[in-house]
Amino acid sequence: MSIEVSGVTKRFGDFVALDDVTVSIPTGQLTALLGPSGGGKSTLLRIIAGLDRADSGTIEIEGVEATRLPPQKRNVGFVFQHYAVFKHMSVAKNVAFGLEIRKRPKAEVVQRVDDLLKLVHLSQFSHRLPAQLSGGQRQRMALARALAVEPKVLLLDEPFGALDAKVRKELRDWLRRLHDEVHVTTVFVTHDQEEALEVADEIVVINEGRVEQIGTPEQLYDEPANDFVMGFLGEVTHLGGLRVRPHDIDVDRSPVQDGAVRGTVTRLLRIGFEVRATVTTGTGEEVTVVMTRTHARTTGLEQGATVFLTPTAGAMTAPVLAG
Repeated sequence: MSIEVSGVTKRFGDFVALDDVTVSIPTGQLTALLGPSGGGKSTLLRIIAGLDRADSGTIEIEGVEATRLPPQKRNVGFVFQHYAVFKHMSVAKNVAFGLEIRKRPKAEVVQRVDDLLKLVHLSQFSHRLPAQLSGGQRQRMALARALAVEPKVLLLDEPFGALDAKVRKELRDWLRRLHDEVHVTTVFVTHDQEEALEVADEIVVINEGRVEQIGTPEQLYDEPANDFVMGFLGEVTHLGGLRVRPHDIDVDRSPVQDGAVRGTVTRLLRIGFEVRATVTTGTGEEVTVVMTRTHARTTGLEQGATVFLTPTAGAMTAPVLAG
């Protein structure tokens, strides 16, 4: 394993940020630390980086006991949400900084910077200042700078959180492709479920300082360990005493399946190719259903229509908990 976190606990006064956390992160993998704000994911990342120190527990990086090592001796690259770049330096100088303070030969620095700027598609902007770049370009520059010193581990703290949705989408696609090229062990913090599901090889779900579940995106989405993971990894609605995802509900205009729940479409919302319907059942339960516009049209879905709902065959369901 590339990173071994064992029994890590961290308190800030009376607040327990991490409570006996143990996580193994394999070499060469892209791992997401996912959870709500204040759940402890950034604290764990900072402890791995050496920017914070745990009250108890150990950190091992590539077989080296790193619990008491300072950040500069851990051989990790760290990328912050807000870039933390040198504003007065050019893009090339920003990328070269870590190499220059390590007294690398000038020719090696020039070649390494050139290679990295090509890798992150910024060669044509090498002489610009950071202020002359877009947000997405600045973040790519920050990643190149972190990779320049050839770290064993790359740590990203909500790297795309300050960007708009379209740029975030483009950058996470790019990050996945970049990781597939360089294969450096990467850990990134995010509270964006879609980002984690789309980019990560493995996801560590953290809530209130504890690890709720670790697994692949498919495992967490299809086989959540508990109510929190099920609710956090995707929308959940209630249907006939079961919790089910809105897109895992079949909608028919007649009761073609046993146990179908009858209801009336009380609201329709069209968002691009998707249609979200609210169906109110005879017991007053409001069920959210999601389908494509094509499916909605062929079903004849319209406000006021009577429909019959059943969970899709094979869908993940769980009983509604009392209270």
